[in-house]
Amino acid sequence: MNLPSPLIPIRLRSHFLSILLGLSFAGSGAFLASCGSVAPGGLGGDPQFAPIIVTQPTNQSSRVGQVATFSVTAGGTTPLTYQWSENGTAVLGATNAVFNAAILAPGDDASTFLVTIANSLGSVTSNSVSVNVGPRAPQVGDLRFQQVDSASTSAGLSAGGVQSQVYGGNAKVFPDSVGTPLPMGTDCTGVDNPLSCSWLFVTFPLPDGMTGLKTAYQSSDIFGNLPSDLSTLSVPDTVVTSLDLESSNDAYAISSIQSSQASGFSFSSNSILPAQAQTLASQLGQQSQVITAISYDSCGDVFFLAYAWQGDTNVYEVTLVATTIDNVGAAATSLAAEGYIITALGGNPTNGFLIVGTRVQGDTLARPILVIIPSSPADLTPLFQSGDAVVGYLVNSAGAGSSTWIGEQ
Repeated sequence: MNLPSPLIPIRLRSHFLSILLGLSFAGSGAFLASCGSVAPGGLGGDPQFAPIIVTQPTNQSSRVGQVATFSVTAGGTTPLTYQWSENGTAVLGATNAVFNAAILAPGDDASTFLVTIANSLGSVTSNSVSVNVGPRAPQVGDLRFQQVDSASTSAGLSAGGVQSQVYGGNAKVFPDSVGTPLPMGTDCTGVDNPLSCSWLFVTFPLPDGMTGLKTAYQSSDIFGNLPSDLSTLSVPDTVVTSLDLESSNDAYAISSIQSSQASGFSFSSNSILPAQAQTLASQLGQQSQVITAISYDSCGDVFFLAYAWQGDTNVYEVTLVATTIDNVGAAATSLAAEGYIITALGGNPTNGFLIVGTRVQGDTLARPILVIIPSSPADLTPLFQSGDAVVGYLVNSAGAGSSTWIGEQ
């Protein structure tokens, strides 16, 4: 076959080639459109595309009381419309590329989400993703919860923790740090010999770039000084985090944490018969107060400090567990399994030990907890790297220096 001569007009030549190649279109405009430069249906328009998903949403983890944020990136001819669905039902008002799921409750765990994107040329639906809902975190700045899930501990305790000691009326202050509670089970040998009472503890520097927390430990060899020491610590930016009363040795120790940002804390002290302690603890929880330190006083009554925080209206469920030093770890584990944060631990080998578990009313999701009885310093590495806050530290004086550490998230 002879191809058309170059002398044949351009339009006829194009028509001839279309017949030769089996194509069917009308006019040179359609020919140009096949190169993608002209929209179907006319000359001079922009290309038109149905929606496509460039970046799919991903699974999210969050906590009770917080939100979960999902996002999608899409392309296609604008305007694009978005509609997110939860568990197969469209969510009213969820019509943007970014979607914040409502304040999460325990029942939202494993809920599924997807988004449908549409324009005038079609629609596309994303992959289905889910949310993992963990136990509630304390409010930012709430010093009453032993720094559980706070910025100071949630990324792991900083390397370089320092072991220190208070005894016989001295005090130590550690700026830009968090520390363990006072160790319970301290061995105070002898009668009227307070200098034999000593409290070991460990402090950790705050994460890089974080400032504003100060941890302090103080002791006294005059038991009668306790009211004045507590009065000195009754300031709006400070919370007493542990208390050990050794009245038979006329000694006691206190640990506290202070923030340059948080304020509005106020405490009450209570001394009550052991049989009535649970009732009073529950009443305080109903009043939005949290027990942060507990011990036995010189009469064998339960002595504890409870803090309110300005603006906190949560109702707290509080459980007190009496146990022996050998069973403290098991008791703490049981409380964590029921959603409690260990907010106070105290006592002595003579009267026994008390653990205070506190949770927002109805929060029953199990909390991660670690109980470690180290045989060497390396055994504590998982605790320091886990993101747990140290909520309990016991020294078993009958066990040749053995100790129990409790961490919780």
